[in-house]
Amino acid sequence: MTNRYRNERIEIKLTKEEKELFKKKLELSKSKSMAHFIRKCVLEAPIFVIDMNEFRKMQTLLGRNVNNLNQIAKRVNTTGVIYREDIEDLKRENDEISREILRIQNILVRKYI
Repeated sequence: MTNRYRNERIEIKLTKEEKELFKKKLELSKSKSMAHFIRKCVLEAPIFVIDMNEFRKMQTLLGRNVNNLNQIAKRVNTTGVIYREDIEDLKRENDEISREILRIQNILVRKYI
């Protein structure tokens, strides 16, 4: 045992539910052993850290766009008139949202490929 390649130990404690989930995932993995499964999960699986601020910005843009669209719809329903400026504003906001989505996609592609 003293000449083993892997001679460091790690111990973890789990709740009953966590242990059951662990066993299910171990079974699904078809790993040779529990140690092999843990090494595979820890050493080979990528870890993703996602900055949710980018998505919050996009959510804000979408919310503004929806509010503007609702105001325009209300006005059209009451007056029967729609203004060219309103349509142009919506187009600009949609373009901004599209740019934000593309920017986020580019960040994700660069980060995780």
